[in-house]
Amino acid sequence: MNNQSFTRLSALALGQMIRDLEVSPVEVINACLERIHSFDKKINAFIRVFNEAAISDAKKAQDEIMAGHWRGPLHGVPFAVKDLFDTAGVPATAGSKIWKDYVPVADAHVVEKLREAGAILIGKLNMHEFAFGITSRNPHYGPTLNPWDLTRMCGGSSSGSAAALAAGFIPLALGTDTGGSIRIPSSLCGTVGLKPTYGLVSRRGVLPLSWSLDHVGPMARQVEDIALGLKAIAGHDPNDRASANHQSEDYMASLKGDMNGLVIGLPTTFFYENIRQDVKEAVLKAVKRMETLGASVREIDIPGIIEDDIAAFTVLFSEASTCLETHARNRPQDVGDEVMSGIRLGMTIPATRYIHALRIRTKLIDVLADVFSQVDLLVVPGTTVDAPPIESQEVSIGPDRMINVRSALTRFTRYFNLAGNPVLSVPCGFSNQRLPVGMQIIGRPFDEATLLKAGHLFQKAFPLDPPVPQID
Repeated sequence: MNNQSFTRLSALALGQMIRDLEVSPVEVINACLERIHSFDKKINAFIRVFNEAAISDAKKAQDEIMAGHWRGPLHGVPFAVKDLFDTAGVPATAGSKIWKDYVPVADAHVVEKLREAGAILIGKLNMHEFAFGITSRNPHYGPTLNPWDLTRMCGGSSSGSAAALAAGFIPLALGTDTGGSIRIPSSLCGTVGLKPTYGLVSRRGVLPLSWSLDHVGPMARQVEDIALGLKAIAGHDPNDRASANHQSEDYMASLKGDMNGLVIGLPTTFFYENIRQDVKEAVLKAVKRMETLGASVREIDIPGIIEDDIAAFTVLFSEASTCLETHARNRPQDVGDEVMSGIRLGMTIPATRYIHALRIRTKLIDVLADVFSQVDLLVVPGTTVDAPPIESQEVSIGPDRMINVRSALTRFTRYFNLAGNPVLSVPCGFSNQRLPVGMQIIGRPFDEATLLKAGHLFQKAFPLDPPVPQID
């Protein structure tokens, strides 16, 4: 197997090969670095690559494994993180000019957990400035381009994370999701991403955007790698006030079995409306395929969706503008136009509307509890369209129907940030333009195991063909 072949393998497969001494961590890291340096100038997924540090860590991992001190399935496996995660001694820019010189003294909790598992941090990934946006345009570090079509955006804000995975630079990444920022780029880049249950994964050491909507989650090309990553990073963190008192599980074990007996809810109102037809058909075809694997499908009504969606928008923009107001007032010249526009919009929202939105969230949680007493999972599209051209402000969802890019990409995602339920984004097919289409699988709070099983079984039976883009 040549070096470049390593970069297409899953984290699980690489970890097994490293444990069996079929390949060394140094060989794997060198293969990833070679691919990054050969092709990232086309894509711009990385803000910073840790060449010497990654090789040094790989040598340490190799020595540990040779000495019989194997830490687990991620030992020697490379990963990268969105550049709003603290990394000790290395800048964490948050994709901004203002934070470019911020050097944290400690790792974010999740980075620390992955390092403890033996994974090797290979770099920091490009992102939408301050994570406040859903395109992959960044005025300070340049746009991240979609590996499937270099004229297209990746979605955001975890744009570099999804692009690096699709391009075969790394097998595992971390992203954050406030209104869809893991799931949107996963959908547009043909990768897998998990927004865990709110509070399952610590956010300590991660730049906040919206304290009641922010989620940290793993991103990969394979659902099995999401399970591996989640096992490493999930669990209670007493130093994070939002952390739930829920321990990590053996999510790999949950991948076994079948879909027999699983009931999938199909909320056709709202979630299958105002969507481009070929994208809708790809998701509905995927639902039919899940039926062939043993699941049953039931159309279901979820009351109040439009009101809930507006509430999610209200909470996100109110809290984001609060987090970023200082920058907007003190250094407006250093804030990009898209982010500044969002901050200004958030600052116009009255407190009464914000409080009303929080009340709506309480009702929403009760509504979804009732929904999940009738079904095990929900399946809805990830986005209304495939990856738009990089400079797009509007996109078409049908004859004579144009909508702005933000609405097109967040329509089906931010609802679940407000609710806090876990959501797995899985690639489910291609659009008419041969660009990836993703579906969201939603579950009960803290039932990531069922999501991962359904996503894994679907991906195993119906992988993308081709599974990755050709960028060589």
